[in-house]
Amino acid sequence: MNKFLVLLLVFVLATGLVGSASAHKALIIGDYKVDVGWKKEPPFANEPNAVEIEISIASNFDKQRDDIIPLQLPFPSSESDITGIANDLEVDIVIGKGEKSFLSLIEDPKIPGTYYGNYTPQESGTTKIHIYGKIQGSEFEATFHPEKVIQNIKTEQIVIPDWIRNNAKWWSEEMIENSDFVSGIEYLVKNHILDVPVVQQEITETKEIPSWIKNNAGWWADRLISDEEFVKGIQYMITNGIIVV
Repeated sequence: MNKFLVLLLVFVLATGLVGSASAHKALIIGDYKVDVGWKKEPPFANEPNAVEIEISIASNFDKQRDDIIPLQLPFPSSESDITGIANDLEVDIVIGKGEKSFLSLIEDPKIPGTYYGNYTPQESGTTKIHIYGKIQGSEFEATFHPEKVIQNIKTEQIVIPDWIRNNAKWWSEEMIENSDFVSGIEYLVKNHILDVPVVQQEITETKEIPSWIKNNAGWWADRLISDEEFVKGIQYMITNGIIVV
């Protein structure tokens, strides 16, 4: 393996992990901000997860958005409005072209206004979450499209050369750039030096590499996580168009 490829792979691994990106989606509903996404990101098919709904009082900056959903309230908004309303929120979820499922919500006892609905996606695809709810007795309805579910992978499908572990370590220690890492991984996948299960690739506006991928690279280099967990980061980048194969 030539030095250029090694340095390129190292750079890609390092830079991909620098960026931090949450795939939660938020809407302003009256005086409230409703933020919806997966508790564990990215979500993988057939892995237990939960839909996370965070409701807070919207800031003045939040209220400058053009897509505010109106909500008529009988009283001024307060923090007490966002707690104890699990039974006032009807939530359903659809993955890809699958069937609709309804979620039972539980409020986080330590974080007021945060609710979880346990859910294990059975297939990969886009995520659609619809909420019908009431705050202060006033009804609202909204649809969210948080991060898509990624196809799960099997450990026996993965073949990773040992020398890649060194590159992952250099990347996690920021010894190479993001673009080098991406280019290196693209080369390895295209030439079947690194075998990654094929996933459906789509073009997305966001090209930022989430910070968890960089963390995974460092942990994998230190043998703290499995090959499967490391490849999930690569698979995520392929699925979201960060790596083109």
